[in-house]
Amino acid sequence: MDFNKKVIALLAVALLATGSWSCKKITDEVPEDKLDITNAYQNTSDADAAVIGIYGQFLGLEKLYILQNEVRADLVDVTGNADAYLKQLSNHTTTKDNPYVDPRPYYAVILNINDALKNFNIMVANHKMSVDDYNKHYADLGALRSWIYLQLGAQYGSVPYITDPVENVEDVKNLSLYPRISFDDLLTRLIDFTEKLPYKEVYAYPAGNALIVGIDGQNTQKIFICKPFVLGDLYLWKGNYLKAAENYAKIMNVENNNTNINIQFDVYKVVGYLSSAYNDLTVRYARGQDEGSLITDGGWRNMFIQPTNNITWNSEFFWGIPYNPSYKPGNPMVEVCSSLYGKYLIKPSQVAIDNWNAQRQYSGIPYDARGKLSYENSVAGPVITKLTDNNTALSSFNKGGKWGIYRAGLLHLRFAEAANRDGQGKLGWAFMNIGIQDTYYTGTYVSGAKSPVSTAEINTMQTPYPTTSPYYFDARSNSDYKSPWYRNTGIRNRAGVRAIDVSYQTDMLGLEGKLIDEDALELAFEGNRWPDLVRVARRQNNPAFLAERVYQKLLKAGDPNASATRSKLMTPANWYLPFDWGK
Repeated sequence: MDFNKKVIALLAVALLATGSWSCKKITDEVPEDKLDITNAYQNTSDADAAVIGIYGQFLGLEKLYILQNEVRADLVDVTGNADAYLKQLSNHTTTKDNPYVDPRPYYAVILNINDALKNFNIMVANHKMSVDDYNKHYADLGALRSWIYLQLGAQYGSVPYITDPVENVEDVKNLSLYPRISFDDLLTRLIDFTEKLPYKEVYAYPAGNALIVGIDGQNTQKIFICKPFVLGDLYLWKGNYLKAAENYAKIMNVENNNTNINIQFDVYKVVGYLSSAYNDLTVRYARGQDEGSLITDGGWRNMFIQPTNNITWNSEFFWGIPYNPSYKPGNPMVEVCSSLYGKYLIKPSQVAIDNWNAQRQYSGIPYDARGKLSYENSVAGPVITKLTDNNTALSSFNKGGKWGIYRAGLLHLRFAEAANRDGQGKLGWAFMNIGIQDTYYTGTYVSGAKSPVSTAEINTMQTPYPTTSPYYFDARSNSDYKSPWYRNTGIRNRAGVRAIDVSYQTDMLGLEGKLIDEDALELAFEGNRWPDLVRVARRQNNPAFLAERVYQKLLKAGDPNASATRSKLMTPANWYLPFDWGK
């Protein structure tokens, strides 16, 4: 088998199939291509196989990641079908034997990464891998390890930071050899390590690299982690907001010079609806203000229902991994969310539903339609659809979909959070609400439309910062000139929801709260909620910021533990899960 075919086979089996090491098709056919460990790490082809195998294993973390980050917070509730352990996770009464608090799945991936990084070092020293290939492979898996450790810190607080190979995950039980370090110390070490990675571009592997291939119409470029986003998040947690903004802006501007003008103007820029298929990601109605004509097979929902090779999906997501419906077990969130093809264990909380219903659209429609595009009502109750949406309808034999991890909506809200904390509240407000051009333009209007009559007026369509600043965004446009950000429309404007008051542009704490509220509307169920609440509550030294939101969820669900949980969460030490290897 030649090299490219080997990589394609490994990708198809190890990654698109499932998150486990050994994969079987639904027909129980044994995969023909397996990596023989006795011959591993002899050349770059073997290094590629190691990377793909680890991402295949990483894919198996989605279920645990989503449940920990959403069920513990305020936007997801458990159903009557949930077992006692999942209910414990929801009301913060978890015991050490709870399988949903087991850290070993995270460390199983980490230890395999450590082994791969050790072998990459040996390979480059023995000239079995070029320095360029080494830089890309090492940086990719190194950044993935940093991402996993950040999740561990947010969930468990203090954890062992293990960077050397360990024979077996069970060996880590010897905590005298692997003492736990504080979350703050962990963040410092992660920033130091990730900053020193030898390759920190937005895309892990450039076009033309053997790992960037097409499989069943799916391009693999975006299955690999985006390193600047990891660094942005690490700095955001650590409180270095300028460095966070610099890393986020690197992604936001990555396609500015693309020769394809639709990519240049649309990709990762949260744009309004135009004729281009790249930017059909707005909340839209087929008939004006007719609520019954909401577009549910396109528009904003496009980013979730489209396959990963679709241009609308690719203009929004920059890290996501597909599941192939031809392989089992398929998308694990079908089992968790679906009332037809799964066990229906979780559902939108009443708080999440009330959040959407409290908004008002520009058209006067009295709710935020992103809710209707994220869940649907069924006989069993409200069902989360965002995590199981697919271009092919679900069935007992088709449980496909994808794990979408990083997307433009998340990027803009994180950038806005960093900018606001760095004294750039107006810019943060712009990205959250109506975009750069409409926020900063101070020129002439004719019949409500911008109609600049001078260069000075056109120049107000850009942010007033040096071009080297992460806060510089050029949204200038007229009949002769279009700049990269002229289509940017803002998160709420893309959803057709009215902007919040402009007074928040100069109210740092107020805007921070509104940004977290917007996270609930835009990003619900995607796995960001618990870290968002912990990060801001830590920063503000305000436990009530987190405790009150969880309390409201439990209160509206009629949970008798609601008040006790609120009291418990007023102590920051109780935000973190018990770290125990258990059995």
